[in-house]
Amino acid sequence: MKKIFSLIMLCATSLVASAQIASLDKISQDKAYTIRNPFYTTYAVYNAQKSTSLVWAAGMTSSDKTIADQSYTTPLNPADPSSSWMIVQYNDEWYVYNLGAQKFLAVGHTPNQAASASAKLQDTPVAVEFTSNGNGGFLLLSHPGNLHYLCAAPQLAYPISIWSNDDSGATWQIEENPQVEADYETCLQKLKDAFPETVALKIDTRHGYVWSGKDGGAMPERIAKGRDFTFYTRARYGWNCNEGLTIKHANGEYIVTGMKEGAYATEITIPAEKVDGDIIITGEWVFDAGAKKAQVLSFSEEFDGEGEPTSKWWKRTERQNATWNRWCSNSPLVVYQQDGVLHCRAIPNPDRSTDNVPMITGGVKTQGKFDFQWGRVEARIKTIPHTGTFPAFWMMPTDNSKGWPNNGEIDIWETIDNGDVAYGTVHTNWTYNLHMGGNGGNMGGIDYSLWHVYAIDWDATSITWYVDGQKMWTYNKSTDQNALDKGQWPFDAPFYLILNQSVGNGSWAAHADESFTYETLFDWVRVYQNPEHTAIEDVLQENEQTVGSQVYYDLSGRVLKEAPNKGVYINNGKVMLR
Repeated sequence: MKKIFSLIMLCATSLVASAQIASLDKISQDKAYTIRNPFYTTYAVYNAQKSTSLVWAAGMTSSDKTIADQSYTTPLNPADPSSSWMIVQYNDEWYVYNLGAQKFLAVGHTPNQAASASAKLQDTPVAVEFTSNGNGGFLLLSHPGNLHYLCAAPQLAYPISIWSNDDSGATWQIEENPQVEADYETCLQKLKDAFPETVALKIDTRHGYVWSGKDGGAMPERIAKGRDFTFYTRARYGWNCNEGLTIKHANGEYIVTGMKEGAYATEITIPAEKVDGDIIITGEWVFDAGAKKAQVLSFSEEFDGEGEPTSKWWKRTERQNATWNRWCSNSPLVVYQQDGVLHCRAIPNPDRSTDNVPMITGGVKTQGKFDFQWGRVEARIKTIPHTGTFPAFWMMPTDNSKGWPNNGEIDIWETIDNGDVAYGTVHTNWTYNLHMGGNGGNMGGIDYSLWHVYAIDWDATSITWYVDGQKMWTYNKSTDQNALDKGQWPFDAPFYLILNQSVGNGSWAAHADESFTYETLFDWVRVYQNPEHTAIEDVLQENEQTVGSQVYYDLSGRVLKEAPNKGVYINNGKVMLR
């Protein structure tokens, strides 16, 4: 990865007005600077006697507010490196580094932090924004903002704190200080250590799971070049990675075998010397016909084609009057396969002369083509958070004769707007019309820039939601007949699948940004079921006696030209394993 950086230093100075810097492009990497608040006549400094991690102040005075600690009024020593700062632009981000502490400024680095939380110095670099306030100074805030301002607050226990951008204590000036020498190399090396060169990581595994942690977790899309990388594999009971994982790297490939069966995690480390370029991890878990009570694959869609997804299993979601489908379209611009992924989009309407809606949105469903009752349902999904987004991976009942929500709805995954939350929900007469009991759970902290696996386990008594192998919540069938009579559990019937990208109307998701292109990607969708819940008659190990009809199908029902050399397929109503 190409590194782009420039180093600019911020160190102590005299109070000469001409030394003030009006814009960041005027800062020289050959000079040192101080950070000064003109309203409280204070300088941001490092004071190891007071704290080894908090940003302190020197020379603070105030005529209208009480100063909590008289040590704040200690005069500035412009020759002291603890009064000196460097500002470094590295990989298109700005970082602030104290020369005396040899640490980086973090101006409130956790979301929704209290306004009085103190600014910190730490070894890990945190990006800092400099925003001109139009008053001859800057506001300093850490990404992603949200009241994370460097602020002089003499009435608080800590002088440099998070406050608000209209508080005078949040205004800072950058001034030259010729009395402290810059330490370009030390600061630069710390940034390089924290943000090493990275390589791309691509995952293409079938019917097994590759997690970042032993208990689950999304895999990154880039990893540090030249460093060990550890991940974990897991599988469903009865599925084995017999051929092992193939790990391709810049200068070759190798096979990793010995994956544990079922829910037991296998730890795998790619050694540093093999992280020499982009990494591709591939592998296939196959069904063990001899495993008792193992779930078989009853539906699998890998979206490996191009253009419109196959009409054998999918049809477009129709335009109706609900929020999610009010702008549905058959346009090829909003649903298509490309590079092994299904793209579902919501885009500004390119032709309102024939279809007078502001946007067109896309989705597909298996209604009338594939449905099922009970099993494991999962998909690998990636989306783009944005105001008004409302994508979903969900299921509706094949028989909806009682009307929504009486026959039920199962939302495996949804997210809205700019949030980092995954939602899993059921809708029934009991939960929606009668408002009885909770109908949903959620999991926060989802990094939507990464691929995630969303799943449910659904049986006769419960539905449990998962994100990247980690449990979100469970909805249980009631044991109260009165609740059942009022529609608490309509989930003993077949349901079909829906994948879509829609936009909100302000009721839950915000109003759509009609100029934005929304997109959700679906890598694959799979359904596993207990053999007794499928149309498969039996599961056998293939031999000459079990081969009958010369018509072969994969586990999604697609006709194959001939029996595959290895893997699982269907022949004469039976599952065959080679």
